[in-house]
Amino acid sequence: MNKLFNKIPGVTMPVSEVRKQLAAMWREEESPREKSLNAHALQMNLVIHFGLVTSEEEAESIFEVAIEFSQRYPCRIIVLCPEKPTDEEIGLDAKLFSQCYLGKGLNDRCCCEALVLGYGTNEAIFLEHQLSVWLASDLPVYHWLHRVPAEGIVRHYLDDLLKARRIVFDSAIDGNHYNSINWPRPEMLTDLADARTARLRQSLGQFLATFSPFALVENLCEVSVSTTSSRQAEAQRLLEWQQAKLRACSQRTGVELTDVVFRLAELPGTNKDCLASNWSYENGNNFSWKILSNDNHAQIHSRFGNQTCAHVVRGDPFPPTKALSEALFF
Repeated sequence: MNKLFNKIPGVTMPVSEVRKQLAAMWREEESPREKSLNAHALQMNLVIHFGLVTSEEEAESIFEVAIEFSQRYPCRIIVLCPEKPTDEEIGLDAKLFSQCYLGKGLNDRCCCEALVLGYGTNEAIFLEHQLSVWLASDLPVYHWLHRVPAEGIVRHYLDDLLKARRIVFDSAIDGNHYNSINWPRPEMLTDLADARTARLRQSLGQFLATFSPFALVENLCEVSVSTTSSRQAEAQRLLEWQQAKLRACSQRTGVELTDVVFRLAELPGTNKDCLASNWSYENGNNFSWKILSNDNHAQIHSRFGNQTCAHVVRGDPFPPTKALSEALFF
């Protein structure tokens, strides 16, 4: 029994019937006036790959995020639900999900669709063909990976993924093992953990832009990001972002950062769930920020020369749907 396939809502039908039913469904449900409203105008394809160890709760949550996302960015969602192979021959299973949502106005309506495929991992060789049949033609394709082993991607899915405009994953769940794959375009791989910190990065960037690049890198000796274990992924991405921006300042000013230490530190479990960073300088300058998990604002403190500043900026993480759009498009 394919537990992930059974958890996702939709009407079960033969795989060969999905496209026929999909086309017939929109023809029957849309009146001439509704067609003019373009409620079912697709912009993209979103393919969700679940790994075998995905829980039913995770699958349901991700599907709900995808449906909410499609209400703002109309797309055809294709959900791939694997199951372990058995001695018995297991055919491909299919479901069709569709639902329309009303907006604030009478003419504001959005219709969502999801095609769900259940398959045994020994049938993964058939996925490329099935995807080519189900994808909305002439529209960009995006992929979302969740608990799919890197070796499985290389063996079964790489050809399909390389055709994508972008591939998203969550390093808080899958770590960084997707980086071990030799992607022809590394920039096509984006991390939801990074996307969740977009608002904080924007606020920090605006604050730091008030200082000259030279002031930020002169006499810099260490940059650290500290967090509890539950937020290691976001902390790693914030450390990488700060390092990249400081490297850019170094190139602009000619100040070398060869001896600067960039490190990730884990706070003891007794600490409140938080993210914090500290920049230390040999001349006594300092820059630091801190944000608690239950707070929407980051506390910033800086001292450069005789100027000290305490400032509060917005830094709450993007919710799942907003983070998904950030990872896919920006």
